[in-house]
Amino acid sequence: MSMSRLPDRSLLTRCEIFVYFGVYIAYIVVGLYKIYGLRDHIVGEAKFQFPAGWSFYPFNQRKRDDSNDELENFGDFIASFWPFYLLHAAVQGVIRWKWHRFQCLGFAGVCVLALGVNLDWTSMVLLAMLIGSYYVVSLGTSKILVWLLSAGWILCINLIQKNAWWTERVGYTEYVLVIVTMSWSVLRGCSYSLSKMGAKEEDLGRYNLIQYLGYAMYFPCLTYGPIISYQRFADRREDEQQNWSRFFGGVLRSAIWWLVMQCALHFLYIHYMSRDVRMVELMDSVFWQHSAGYFMGQFFFLYYVVTYGLGIAFALQDGIPAPRRPRCIGRIHFYSDMWKFFDEGLYEFLFQHIYAELCGRRSSPAAKFGATALTFAFVFVWHGCYTYVLIWSILNFLCLAAEKLFKTLTLSKEYQRWTKDHLGAVFAQRLYAMLATQLFIPAAFSNVYFIGGQEIGDFLMRGAYRSGVGNYMALCFCSYCFFQCSELLLTKSDDRLKAKTY
Repeated sequence: MSMSRLPDRSLLTRCEIFVYFGVYIAYIVVGLYKIYGLRDHIVGEAKFQFPAGWSFYPFNQRKRDDSNDELENFGDFIASFWPFYLLHAAVQGVIRWKWHRFQCLGFAGVCVLALGVNLDWTSMVLLAMLIGSYYVVSLGTSKILVWLLSAGWILCINLIQKNAWWTERVGYTEYVLVIVTMSWSVLRGCSYSLSKMGAKEEDLGRYNLIQYLGYAMYFPCLTYGPIISYQRFADRREDEQQNWSRFFGGVLRSAIWWLVMQCALHFLYIHYMSRDVRMVELMDSVFWQHSAGYFMGQFFFLYYVVTYGLGIAFALQDGIPAPRRPRCIGRIHFYSDMWKFFDEGLYEFLFQHIYAELCGRRSSPAAKFGATALTFAFVFVWHGCYTYVLIWSILNFLCLAAEKLFKTLTLSKEYQRWTKDHLGAVFAQRLYAMLATQLFIPAAFSNVYFIGGQEIGDFLMRGAYRSGVGNYMALCFCSYCFFQCSELLLTKSDDRLKAKTY
């Protein structure tokens, strides 16, 4: 179906566009101010004591929100492993200058050294067994065996998480590091094995043991991502001249956003609010409580800008065509775009190795529906079999299915003819946005389940749908403005991309 048949966003008047962006900006600014206004109350009412802030003014007078375990664990990881990032960059600088063929050995060598210095031998054995098992299974031709192996390792990861003896032996920090690394390694093992089984005979030379070890033990993306498919890794440009200015720019971008988050967490206790519904209830009204959900999403986005951005910077420097950095959630208004552009690497993995294996372009709607359901079943199991992850996965699935029906309807000849005859182009665009907003609202709130858990997700969802018609109409109007702004920003982004292309 041609995208040109979609409503033309360029028909909106400047005054109308000004209203949309004015509402968008005003809601964000006021919502942020109201969250800021709760800072002292949250510090006084929190269920646990926050640590002291930075020692210099004005942060020395504030407590710092350390409620986000992922962010704190990442900070601990960098504090322990930063020398190995430097070592990786130095080793690759030398290898790519003189000895291109040793690049994968350099990848694996730095990773083994980093893990060997910092991890207990039991952790090393677990990681070695996982990585080795995928190479062994790749020697065969059974994709079913690859998925059975993956199911076994996912089960193993869940059992390890409940093993008190091992957790006490290695400590909480190493426990988290190993669990996360094993989870990412399952995807890398699948990507290598399944890609090899689907490769042409003349391409099998790219699937040797050294290449696999370099891929499976690529240190900059080992623990904090993003997932890079084996096809991308195999397509790396070993002889390409390194772009040090781009590399330092990428690392600096991650460092700056990390500093921005750390500064903000002295004044905005949004991570704690995601864990304690009582603090969200303190906001003036249900209408402004929705802004807490928005900023939970934005801080979640910034975390991945930092972690993925660091891995992407190193990958590009090493000649690997890495996925793009996450797209800001403020520019995403269809949930299918959230999957495509927030975590591009994970989307590629799910689409290529699960969805596309189960159906094709010409498959029936039932087949596509089933493939989507199985894809989200894997997402649920891989993220951990928790109730809030199950709710998030089901809502994701339902929102994507509803979005598919909506786009099928709006692209149909009957709908196009009706809007042309009765509404005209401008009102057709507005109707399109109003209808799509009804998909945007539950899709946006579904993310809160994944970010903050079931309690805060249930609370904000009830606030959206069970707080009266007036509240819902106000929410719809703001969401409609958000949707229109995102559409306009997407148009400008597409225009810039076309200009670069041509």
